[in-house]
Amino acid sequence: MATITLASTSKFKSEILSRVGLKHTCKSSKNAEISSIKDPYEYVVDLAFNKAQSIKEDTTTDIIIGLDTIVLTNNKIIEKPKSLEEARNNIKESSNNISRVITGISIINTKTNKVVNTYQETIVHFKEINKCDIDFYLENEPDIMYASGFIIENIASNFIDKIEGSYYNILGSPVEKIYEILNTMNIYLKDIN
Repeated sequence: MATITLASTSKFKSEILSRVGLKHTCKSSKNAEISSIKDPYEYVVDLAFNKAQSIKEDTTTDIIIGLDTIVLTNNKIIEKPKSLEEARNNIKESSNNISRVITGISIINTKTNKVVNTYQETIVHFKEINKCDIDFYLENEPDIMYASGFIIENIASNFIDKIEGSYYNILGSPVEKIYEILNTMNIYLKDIN
């Protein structure tokens, strides 16, 4: 049997993993959201690895999972907004455009010392979003200040033309890729305790 710890206290990410049978505990990562890497793909993988590594000494679990998600639009990383005006600019930038949602994944097997660092990418095609709908979105999306770019599972779903790739990745928990990596470590759903 294998035990898993998610290096995050994100209730949302945890719920997704639980719903698909990836039983786990959660532990807050410590000072892990720092990276000097410029390439967005390497950057987000480094953040995920930092999160997983930051709890390694404080856990007796078999598997540690670190996740970090960014949104890339016009080759620019869209960060969590610091103001409503910045949130407005983030969604305006997505209008009639393509955003790449990239989740860095770091999985550490503490029993074998095997580490897998990779990422999952999903391409989101947005329709043109008119000003009154942007205003509506900003006024009615309670979590707008916690998301980089957009929250796809709520109002923003109206603005999507199509999605290429994993929907769960957009939610920050690319369960398909996590399951695939666990399988390479000979860990299957029946093995997770």
